[in-house]
Formats: sequence, structure tokens, C-alpha cells
Amino acid sequence: MTQEAFRTMTVFEETPAAADEDLQRLKSALELVGGGTGRVTVAYSGGLDSRFLCFCASRMGFAVRLLHVAGPHIAREETEQAQRLAQAMGLEAEVVHIELAGARELAQAGRERCYVCKKKIFSQLKEMAEGGRLCDGTNASDLTAFRPGGRAVAELGIFSPLAMAGLAKPDIYRLAALLGLPEPRQAARPCLLTRFAYGVEPDAAQLETVGEVEDWLSRQDFAQGLRFRLRYPDGSHPVLHLEGASIKAERKTVVQKAKEALLARFGDRLKGLKVEVLDVLSGYYDRIKSR
Repeated sequence: MTQEAFRTMTVFEETPAAADEDLQRLKSALELVGGGTGRVTVAYSGGLDSRFLCFCASRMGFAVRLLHVAGPHIAREETEQAQRLAQAMGLEAEVVHIELAGARELAQAGRERCYVCKKKIFSQLKEMAEGGRLCDGTNASDLTAFRPGGRAVAELGIFSPLAMAGLAKPDIYRLAALLGLPEPRQAARPCLLTRFAYGVEPDAAQLETVGEVEDWLSRQDFAQGLRFRLRYPDGSHPVLHLEGASIKAERKTVVQKAKEALLARFGDRLKGLKVEVLDVLSGYYDRIKSR
């Protein structure tokens, strides 16, 4: 199927029946979001979910406006990648610079910091959207997880077409590959603030280090397929967390290689670096908080 054919199709005749039903539900959700205008505005992070949403909306005939928020909580490389991936879809991402809540306020918010941050960001993005009709990449799987930011999205009346269509993460992986979306298995990369414990006030240098380290490590041959996060559990000392299931070589060798490579590249910026292997990579601070 050519991209032009996909763009003009209304029934997706060339897709399997199950996929066609999924896409029809998504199209109906987008029509509701557009309010009859044929236009949608998306809070575009550049991650898989928001990319998939923009990709499908564009090829279903909607005029799609992409708003990408940049700031100290987002790695510079991530913003650059988001712009490149938008261009690969024939779209353009508008970079919006929004001043976040102060480090002290976010620290005092504790487990609600994502709520405070997202409320401010999405309030401003909503003002930029036509008729205030802003949508995001929240999917049905997100609705079952602890996500304070999701409460902010709901309170502001932000539309989530993927969730409205009942599309969960496995559905998005499947459909993204079927429809030819570039990088259909793109790994999630949450906001840099999540690398710090609740109540901690990260400084600009630490945030910059996290972004640079994770970007550099992701491009190393030995780290391909490896899932990791650079975190500061005590607010001062860096710890590289590796997901055990993503380690394909001998575990001890990978741990040692990662540590040596990072110290050789970043030196004193990672002074005292530790490398630990976790069974589950995400939700680290939520798990240790609940112990």
C-alpha cells in the first residue's frame, strides 16, 4: 500500500479485518476530537504513541498540528529526534518552550509532581489548540497505571483518541508495524525528572547529564536492545539501572563494559557511578516508596 493510497482511503480495505476495525474506531474518535473541522492538534512528545496518533490522523485525511514541548526536563537530543521523526511522516513539529514549575515546587509536590508539571504544560498547549481541542497520545494501557499526569489531562478535558478507540500498547505495536510507521518498537523515554526521587530538586547540570548520557549510551553497539535509565536515587550519586531481560550477553560483562565506557566518556560528571540490574526498569521510585 502506498502512502498516498493510505492517505485517501476511508475504509482501509487492504488491512486485515481486526486492524480495519481498530483503525475505524480511531478515525471515529478523531472525528469527534476535530468537531467537524477536519483538523486536530496533538501534544507531540515524539514517542511511539503520539507519533502513531499523528501518523494515522494525517493519513486518514486530517490536518494535524504537532506541538512539541521543550525544556530542561526534555533532553535536547530527544527534541531533535522528535523533529526528525515528524519530518519522516511528512509533518512538522512546532517546538514550544514552556517554563515549568520551579524545582522547589516540584520537589514539594512529591508523588504529584507529574500532575503539577503536566497541568501547567497542557494548560498552555490547550490555549494554542483550535477551540481548545487538544489531544494527546494516552492509550488504553495507560489508564490502568499510576499516572498523576493523567489526572491533569482529564481535568483539563484533553482528548485521548487512542484510549477512546480502546487501543492498548500491544495494539499500537502491532498496527505501527503493519502500517509501516518508522521505528514501530520505539522504546519509551519518560521525562528526565523521573530519574530523581520524589522530593529531590535536580539541578540543570544533572538533568543535562542524564539526557546526554542516555543518548550516548543508546548509540553504542554493545547497548543495542539494552533498556536502561540513569538515575540519582539519593539526589547526588548516579546509578545506571539496566533491565535484566534486555541483557543478551553475559550479565557481569555487560555491567562492567557499561560502567567503563561511561566513565571513560563522561569522567567526573559520573563520579561514583554504580551499575545495577533490575528485574523491572520502570516505576522504580513508586516501588521503593511503597516498601
